[in-house]
Amino acid sequence: MIKLKLVHTEIIYPKAPYNFDYSVHNPSHYPAPIVKYEKGKLWFSFRFKDKLIGIKFTNMGTVLKPKIKMYFYYKSKLSEEYINFLLQELDYRFEFNKDYSDFYKKFEKDKLVRRVLKKFRGIHNFCIEGLYEYLMIAILLQNANIKRTVQMTNAMLENYGDKIEFDGIKLYSIWKPNSIIKVPEQDLRDLRVGYRAKSFLRATQDYIKLDEFSMRNLNDIDLRKELLKVYGIGPASVDYIMTGVYHRNVLITIPPWEAKIYSKLLGQKTINPKEIMAFLDRNYGKYKSLIIGHLFMDISWKHKYKKIDWMEKLIPF
Repeated sequence: MIKLKLVHTEIIYPKAPYNFDYSVHNPSHYPAPIVKYEKGKLWFSFRFKDKLIGIKFTNMGTVLKPKIKMYFYYKSKLSEEYINFLLQELDYRFEFNKDYSDFYKKFEKDKLVRRVLKKFRGIHNFCIEGLYEYLMIAILLQNANIKRTVQMTNAMLENYGDKIEFDGIKLYSIWKPNSIIKVPEQDLRDLRVGYRAKSFLRATQDYIKLDEFSMRNLNDIDLRKELLKVYGIGPASVDYIMTGVYHRNVLITIPPWEAKIYSKLLGQKTINPKEIMAFLDRNYGKYKSLIIGHLFMDISWKHKYKKIDWMEKLIPF
């Protein structure tokens, strides 16, 4: 375990409206010891430019006057240049300065979503993970329930992840690509991850060939093509990656299990993915992924505090 010390603090002022808790935590994400959330606070491990640092956010503002204090923990002092790059990267991943005003104006009177938009006004899309971490998580989530996914995640992190301690918190970081690639497939299978052992290694090989940062400049079509080259990553996972890691408003694929959830969220009788997509295209066009994101966040926060039976049955992890 690597013990880190506080080396820098920074105060930022996100673009209002900004709701801190809804913009740093999603209750529907499966529990993994790489991040810790408490109301008004977030701790997470962050590997950036070959450095593994610990980061803490503390909310010091309101929705209309947002203010966040950041704490950076590392083994030694961080250069001013590194901190500037780090702040830029965090701004990208957490969308601190994203303007959602057009979206709110367009749908603030929509019968289906106006209540949710009012409730979640100030929510910004966020994705703590970089492309590699997201790929590994996507593989862990495939064809497994929550208990199984957590078991596999913990086994992989305990054997190949990096553990850090900062601000009294102990967290893991997803394994490094150049380290896991050297591990024999059988060693991974011994951790009872099944076919994912091969997927971890093959996907890592494909990731190493990519430049995840230059890919930010690609259009949606070319970005999708590049992501589909990664072993074991299908159309639905690519949608998640484009929306999360690359902050694109895309929704091309609706898996059957998600269609059942969307049907309830949208008040539709059908559970046919094509019919649900047609409804979204007809009513929300290019904003459909944002609409689904808000509706799903609403039901996820409700489920966090009061279990919803149909959510328990429909979410496969």
